[in-house]
Amino acid sequence: MARLFVFGVQAEEFTKIKVAAAALKLRAEMVPVFLYRQKIGVLAQSKLESLAEAVQMGEEEELYRGEPGSESMLLMCEFSEKQVDKLLASLKRQGTRVDYKAVLTLTNAKWNVLRLFAELAREKTAYGKE
Repeated sequence: MARLFVFGVQAEEFTKIKVAAAALKLRAEMVPVFLYRQKIGVLAQSKLESLAEAVQMGEEEELYRGEPGSESMLLMCEFSEKQVDKLLASLKRQGTRVDYKAVLTLTNAKWNVLRLFAELAREKTAYGKE
C-alpha cells in the first residue's frame, strides 16, 4: 500500500499536499519531529500513531529531542512510477514548495530520517541545485 510521509512543512503547504494526495486516493501523513531518529523502513511499516506512542513510552529507539531543520521533505513509499509523476505534477501546478522528494529504497530504508535529510542535502549540493 502506497504511503506519503511529510516532514517539516508549514500548515498551508501540508494542506496542498493532502489535496494532491487525496486526488490519488492517498493520505499524506505528517511525521512528528520526535520520530526523526526512527529508521525509514520502520516508519513505512508502522502506523504513525502507534509508533509515536511506543517511542514516547520508551519502547522504541530514542526520541529525537533536537530542533527540526528548516527544510521540508516528502517520502513516497511503494508508489508506482505513475503515482510519483502524478503527485509531483500536481504539487508543481499548485505551487507547493517542498525542498526534498524521496522514494523508499532498500538502501534508505535502513537510514533514519535525519540521515535521509543529510543525504538529500549532500546530493543537492553535489548537483548544484538551488
